[in-house]
Amino acid sequence: MEQVLIKKFSLRRNGVVYKAGTIIELPNSEADALVKEAPKEFEKVAVTVISDADAGSDNSEEKALKDYSNEELKAMCKAREIEIPKNVNKAKLVELLEAVNNAEEGALPPVNTAATVK
Repeated sequence: MEQVLIKKFSLRRNGVVYKAGTIIELPNSEADALVKEAPKEFEKVAVTVISDADAGSDNSEEKALKDYSNEELKAMCKAREIEIPKNVNKAKLVELLEAVNNAEEGALPPVNTAATVK
């Protein structure tokens, strides 16, 4: 089994629709065929789940948000239904995704104190 990131559009498989930004596990032959036929829409990835016991180790294979391309970050934003501003750069996409991740974990978003004082 290989993990495949759906970068654009969506994938319908066995009656289930997977949206852009989703990582699914597929048999090797299906994953190879998808990536070969549509490399702009699908990419093989290796995502590992880090348990709390392993959180301190430095040998993590998980990709950081800044390591993804703009198209992959936009696909992740669309999958999470995050509004993407026009002419957005990579740093802003990473910021948007991190804010959503922090909100899901219960953390408060960072505050721009300069913008709050007049």
